[in-house]
Amino acid sequence: MTTLTIVKDDSAVSVDGVGLGEIDCTSLASNVHAVQFDGTNGHIEYNDGTETEAITSISAFSTITDAHAAKITANDTATAEAEATQTALEDTYGWKRVNDATTKYATLGDQLDQQYKDAVNDTTTWKDAIAAVKAAHPKP
Repeated sequence: MTTLTIVKDDSAVSVDGVGLGEIDCTSLASNVHAVQFDGTNGHIEYNDGTETEAITSISAFSTITDAHAAKITANDTATAEAEATQTALEDTYGWKRVNDATTKYATLGDQLDQQYKDAVNDTTTWKDAIAAVKAAHPKP
C-alpha cells in the first residue's frame, strides 16, 4: 500500500519513501500543515488549531501524488540524458586520450625518466608505453 507524507509549507512530498521538494501543494487547504499516511491509515495536521483529521485513503491527494510521479519521471529522463551525454563524451578521442586511466600517457617527468633508463639500459620502455596509448586510442 502507498505511504505518503506531505509537508505543505516546505513543498515536500514523500511517496513510498521517495522524497522530493518543490512539489506544488497549493491544492491543499490553506490551514493544512501536513498529511501523513502509512498505507492504511493516516491523518491531516492543521496549523490553525483545527483538530487533526483521520484519513483512510489518499485519493483526495492525487493531484500531489501525480505531480510527485511526474517529477520522478522528469528526473529519470534528465539523468538518462546526462548519462548519454557523458557516454558520448567518453567515446570521443580527446576524452579517452586524457582520461582513460588504463592507457594514458605518463607524466612528463615519468616519461623523461623512462627515456633516461631506456638509454642507460638499452630498453624500449618509453617507446612501448607511447605505442600502447596510441594503439588504444587511434586517431579518428
